[in-house]
Formats: sequence, structure tokens, C-alpha cells
Amino acid sequence: MKKKVLIIVSKKPKDENSFNWFGLSRWLQQLLGDVEVQITAFDQLVYVSGGGCSEIYHSIEGYDIANFDLVLIRTVGDELERGIAVAHYLDQKGTPFTDSYLLTQGKGKLACSFARQKYLPVPKTVYASQLFIATAIKNSKLRPPFVLKADNGKKGRDNFLIQSFEDMEDVLQRFQDTTMIAQEYIPNRGDYRFLVLGGKVRLILLRKGKEGSYLNNTSQGGSAEVINAKNFPRDIIDKAEQAAKIEQLEVAGVDIIQDITTGEYYILEVNRAPQIATGACNDEKMIAYSEMVAEYLSSDKSL
Repeated sequence: MKKKVLIIVSKKPKDENSFNWFGLSRWLQQLLGDVEVQITAFDQLVYVSGGGCSEIYHSIEGYDIANFDLVLIRTVGDELERGIAVAHYLDQKGTPFTDSYLLTQGKGKLACSFARQKYLPVPKTVYASQLFIATAIKNSKLRPPFVLKADNGKKGRDNFLIQSFEDMEDVLQRFQDTTMIAQEYIPNRGDYRFLVLGGKVRLILLRKGKEGSYLNNTSQGGSAEVINAKNFPRDIIDKAEQAAKIEQLEVAGVDIIQDITTGEYYILEVNRAPQIATGACNDEKMIAYSEMVAEYLSSDKSL
């Protein structure tokens, strides 16, 4: 059986006879002989993570990129977040690839979801370029209600609860220049902000959205109250601390949500610059932060 090699470049060129698209794969095919070589670009792929399974597949041809004997990530350019997602996916599937420097921390929701899912439960997340996102969502069997939000959105901005596919089409039309991802909606009574400082959960806030809003962000009008850590199983606290450690954060706001229908907990996000001196419960947050600082100053522990 022929060995299969996949080349991934940053973007599909307008001229498909360009060397980086046609020539590279053609020369490899000729030099290697009995090997099947295919080429694609990051924006031609559909990315699905969480929900108990994950896949990255070609939006038109349908093949899973993990079903190759070798994947060569030739150029990344401005597609670093997608490159990181691809690297973590291939690593988890045991598919050899180049280059391993991409096994690093991402900044957007997509890359972080793929990096995190190896260790922690995350909601099902679907991403594709604007051209393929609507079809990708429908093919993923993600059904309304689900959340559609900007990949690099912050503080609940550009974040929508989709009640129908008509709603989805409307949002995608209005945000054509924004990278959007779809995420399974988790029915809840609020979410929990675990403030992980110096590797320890030092404060837990229960955040609830204002009436009529599904967003629990305090920056979107939600409320927050301090919750006793004894109310949580130790394994949930461990997951929050592990989530911060995975992303190499000594200061992190780990957002965890509980599905009120199943009781399952999911990691929603790991925030790199959680509000400390501002926002809700800032007195309690400052006390927790000062405890971390004091520990670092009184020990040989390095940041």
C-alpha cells in the first residue's frame, strides 16, 4: 500500500500552478516514487474539538489529516493559531508531522481547545473559514441552541446564543471579517471563575448573567459572589490548577461550567489576564493575589 504524505501551507494560492502549491507536491511525488502526495491549506480544513471526540478534515474532499503517514506543515505565516491546533491534534492522534515547535500555547479559543482537550473535558467546538463554517457546523451535528463567538473575543463581546440556523446565517453575514467558532451550549445556572495564582486555586467566584442574558461575564452585567472551595470536589479544583499549568500560567482565571442536566463539568476558557484590582469582588481578589506575591517573596520559588 502506498504511503501517504500531506503538505499543509498557510494559504491556497490564487494560481494553483505556483511552486508552493503544485510544484512542491509534484517534485516530492517524482522523487519519492511510490508515495501519494497531497497538498492543502489551513483555510481548507474544518476543525472539531471536544465533546468526546475530535477531528480535522478537508472541507471538500473529506479526508482526516490524521490518516496520513506523514504531515508536512510547510508554511504557517499568519495561520499560527490553526497551525498550533493541527500540531496538537496530530500529536494526540500519533501522526508524525513537522514541525514540533507548533506544540505550544495558542492565544485564541481554537488552538487552546485542541491543546487542552488531551487532559481536560471541553465543550464540542467547531471552526472553519468563513466559506465553510456554516456547512461545517451542520455536518458536525451541532444543533441549536449553540454559541457562536469570535475566536479572539474577550469579556463576552461578539458572543451570541444561536437559536436557529437562520440566526447563525445572520451572525456570520454581519461578522464576515471576524474569525468565528461555534461551541456547544452547556445549560447552566452560572459559571465558576477559579482564580489560580502561583499554581493554586485561591478564590472561586460564581458568576451569573443578568436577567435575559445567557452571558455570565460580569463585564456584560452579570453578578458574582465568592464560593467556598469546600463546595467543590477536589478533582475539579485539580482540573482548574492543571488547566493553568498546561498553558504555563502562574496567574490565570479558569472558567468552568457545570451542565445542570448531566452534572458534568467543562473547561470553558483559561484567561491570561484575569481582572484582579477591578471588576467584581476585587477586595477578595486582591487579598488572594497578595498571598501569592507574599509566598514568592518568602521562598526560593521562582516565577
